[in-house]
Amino acid sequence: MFHKDEETEKSSESKIDSFREASGKKPKRRLEKKHIILIVIIAVLLLALGGMFLWWYLAKHKTATPGSTAATKVQAPLDGVMTTKDAAKRHPLAIIVENHPDARPQVGLDKASVVYEAIAEGGITRYMALYGTNEADKVGPVRSARTYFVDWVEGYNAWLAHCGGNMDALDQIQSDKVLDLDEFGDAGDYWRESVAGIATEHTMYTDTAKLRKTAADRKYSSDNNFKVYKFKNDPTGTAKDALPQSQKVTVNFSTPQYGVVFDYDRATNSYLRSMGGNSDKDRATDQQLKSKNVVVMTVERQATTTRINENGYNMTVVGSGPAKIYIDGKQTDGTWKKDSKTSREVFLDNSGKEITFNRGQTWISVIPPEGSVKAE
Repeated sequence: MFHKDEETEKSSESKIDSFREASGKKPKRRLEKKHIILIVIIAVLLLALGGMFLWWYLAKHKTATPGSTAATKVQAPLDGVMTTKDAAKRHPLAIIVENHPDARPQVGLDKASVVYEAIAEGGITRYMALYGTNEADKVGPVRSARTYFVDWVEGYNAWLAHCGGNMDALDQIQSDKVLDLDEFGDAGDYWRESVAGIATEHTMYTDTAKLRKTAADRKYSSDNNFKVYKFKNDPTGTAKDALPQSQKVTVNFSTPQYGVVFDYDRATNSYLRSMGGNSDKDRATDQQLKSKNVVVMTVERQATTTRINENGYNMTVVGSGPAKIYIDGKQTDGTWKKDSKTSREVFLDNSGKEITFNRGQTWISVIPPEGSVKAE
């Protein structure tokens, strides 16, 4: 039974329908509730699909605007590369990597911001790779430290990863309170990868992320208070057109097995590295190592015997000496200067002006006075 007002409303609608039928018009039909709900659902779905499409389109075609997070790049202090703030603020991490023929090809050197190369013993060179801008999930083979590597590390307040060391180096690490990540105390950050016919000492590897976590857990200093070099962009326009077609830099450390050649590549404005007559490649990528800047510094060295009768060398890395710098296919004669163990060496031209480097990796070859370098 309807209430009176409902009966009145229905009676009125019936009269309107009768009028429409008499005039040849179809009666107006009321939308049922279920039809209204269906229409609403369809409308909501269409709006949702439209919103998803708009989001996808904007995400795919977005362009970074000045001042936006995507557009914000800062200069990394180690190598001058323009990168994210997080990458730029990473603390320098130094890893000692060996260069015995059985250790080649090494892995992870291509990710380093700075690489030092110096003779350890017997004419065999060894590397100290400094990581900041880039991480590397595998670096090695890792080998032991020497005092001159420790001296260079202290100039960066860097964390030092290595597998032991001669006694002079271990004593210095302790006395100078170097931020140490020795494999003998941090075995969990290192692993061995055995290879048939290769001695065990050539099989140790590490991971920069693991080392950084250990340093953080130990609350090691992360103050980036080292000297930052001056950097510039690669030449463009007429300056790029004026770059030389080639340059070959030959560095003699000791024997031909450790002879290095840096070939200037005009297309990338970088130096491709070879050693012992072969392209020096990264094991993981199979790509030839290349650096934006090459420095060859001559450093005095002295034979020494540690307190446990190990024979080796110390180097006079605090002071100054001759250096040759190779950038943009050109040689600059100059000097290196390091005021103290805790300062980073700087490189000056013969007029005393500080060298400005290209953004990217710098390779520093440290030769004794009897070594040599030639550019042609």
